[in-house]
Amino acid sequence: MCTDSAPPVLAEGLAFRYGGSGGGLVSADLRLDAGVMAAVEGPSGSGKSTLLALLGLILSPDAGTLRIAGTDTARLAGIERDLLRRRSVGIVLQDLGLLGFLNAWENVAAAFGPRLGRHRAVAQQLLADLGMGELTGSPVAELSGGQRQRVAVARAAVKKPALVLADEPTSGLDPDNADSVMRALRACAERGAAVLLVTHAGAVAQACDERYVLDAGVLDKVGAETGAGAHGTADEGALG
Repeated sequence: MCTDSAPPVLAEGLAFRYGGSGGGLVSADLRLDAGVMAAVEGPSGSGKSTLLALLGLILSPDAGTLRIAGTDTARLAGIERDLLRRRSVGIVLQDLGLLGFLNAWENVAAAFGPRLGRHRAVAQQLLADLGMGELTGSPVAELSGGQRQRVAVARAAVKKPALVLADEPTSGLDPDNADSVMRALRACAERGAAVLLVTHAGAVAQACDERYVLDAGVLDKVGAETGAGAHGTADEGALG
């Protein structure tokens, strides 16, 4: 997590345009503080995936500035960007990217590298903290959609990154599983990360502390009164 007072994310005028295909991100100003859970809403093609890729240091911006955990990313060479991403950013992919030949705790420990046994205890403890204590040794193929999502969240959070990014983390889940995933993401914020998720679900966005709308590549912040506050998880049965 952040080691000083710098916010996990500080972006000003962030922009990225794809070549001949068009699209991308026109302008984004964004500050995320430690412990904050924020949502980005927007129609398909509005630039949400591009924003996540920029914040995840997968793409480099064409314009604007981006600081992750106080580090000016424009000053970094490629290998330095990779190191910063591995150290400070956790990503929950929409397709999860779990390894089917590993069990739950092994998938979480894989965030550290191939020597899984060294990190068994911390992986199992985090899964237990996310309500998965009895399933740490279960093959991921035997887990429900919501349980697999929580394994993916644990893998993103296990190294205590400054920033956790989640791409449609509740998509396709029933209300109970969606709520459990949101609680897992909230736990990441409570551990000190800034959490940013992309969603099409209004109830999911309302469960966050801050809300943003991305339309035609421009990011705008929604009034604070629409958020659920620091204790926000959606009301029982509201997600889905």
